[in-house]
Amino acid sequence: MVVEERMGQAASVESPDCLLCGSSSARTLFIARDRLLGRPGEFPVVRCTSCGLVFLRPRPSPSALGSFYPDTYYPLDQQPSREAFAVAEGLLARITEWRRGQRLETPSILDIGCGTGLFLHLAHEAGLRVRGIELSESAVAYARANYGLDVHHGTLENADLPEESFDIITMWHVLEHLPSPVEALRRVARLLRPGGLLLLGVPNIGSIEARIFGRRWFSLDAPRHLSHFTPRTLAAALIAAGLIPRRIIHSPGTAGLVYSVMGDLTGVMLKLRGRPLSDSTYHRAANVLHRVARPLCAGAARIGRGGALEAYAIKPE
Repeated sequence: MVVEERMGQAASVESPDCLLCGSSSARTLFIARDRLLGRPGEFPVVRCTSCGLVFLRPRPSPSALGSFYPDTYYPLDQQPSREAFAVAEGLLARITEWRRGQRLETPSILDIGCGTGLFLHLAHEAGLRVRGIELSESAVAYARANYGLDVHHGTLENADLPEESFDIITMWHVLEHLPSPVEALRRVARLLRPGGLLLLGVPNIGSIEARIFGRRWFSLDAPRHLSHFTPRTLAAALIAAGLIPRRIIHSPGTAGLVYSVMGDLTGVMLKLRGRPLSDSTYHRAANVLHRVARPLCAGAARIGRGGALEAYAIKPE
């Protein structure tokens, strides 16, 4: 009851067993807050004592979770940022590399959590047949109006899609948001054709930056990120869903480290100055930190402690 009061709505929380192995035994690592949007509440981050999965418990119920996703969570700029382009182009490059070893003329792709559709737009221009799923109504409207994309407004569970209809499914930093990640992966497995590829990215709770920043780690993104994976627990989730992990690699991306630092720096600055930083000042500081962080994050990835994980998994033939 004490924890429920901390969250602010005693009737709108739930305390699930482990989302991977079903164990009820877990120990609390720390109490996180919403450091991205500043919504009220305290959110315990726990580790399962049986399988090691890290997750929120208790957490907002599905009906309450929507309030933590306001429209401001989804950037709807008329011109996507350079960072957004870099992410979309990088994802397309990974798929292009995988396709070189396949005999697919015009592969079909489903992007789960497609946001405003930039990646799908680039994939369509590259000759892929594309569809998307997105929960944000405003992001769906943007993808349809600006790119003419076929995007389902809703969730993976309520999307009416035929089984074994996609050659490639992407879930780029989506799995950690889902209340039942293994069930979601099972649904993905059913949608993939035999031999089809799932490409997903998630934050790495086993990273150096996660250990350094702890409850202030940007990629915790409480309470929107409901679960956190290491290479071992991510592989276990894929196997439990009937998929075969081919590669799990450490990303050298800088976002988790840079915005963890920026969160602390701007928090201090705001207290000292008593007013918000201008957008230009914030972005200039972030760009400098990105340049400084690149060799550090690349080094962490090389030693198997990168801030994010990328997994390639195949549906058995």
